[in-house]
Formats: sequence, C-alpha cells, structure tokens
Amino acid sequence: MHFDLHQIRSQELIREADEYRLVRQARRVKLAPPTRATRTLQPASWRLLSWLRG
Repeated sequence: MHFDLHQIRSQELIREADEYRLVRQARRVKLAPPTRATRTLQPASWRLLSWLRG
C-alpha cells in the first residue's frame, strides 16, 4: 500500500509538471512578437550575400 501511494503521488507530480511546462510554452508564444524571426534572419542573409560577393 505504501508503494501504491508513492506511485500515485509521483504520477500526480509528473502531470502537474507537464501542465506547468505547457503553460510556460503558451506564455512564450504569446509574448514573442510575430516578426521577431524575420528580423533576426534578414541581417544574417545580407551579411551572407555580401560575404559571397567578396
């Protein structure tokens, strides 16, 4: 019985940790501006083009 209680509690803790991770991921998606990726990629592509031209 003691082992069963530990097993149930560990499953609850894992479930809570998963929920916490999902909430944090959702907040990160909401906080990130949609154009952030394009802003960081564009200067890199300009640098790459100028490097290729010599």
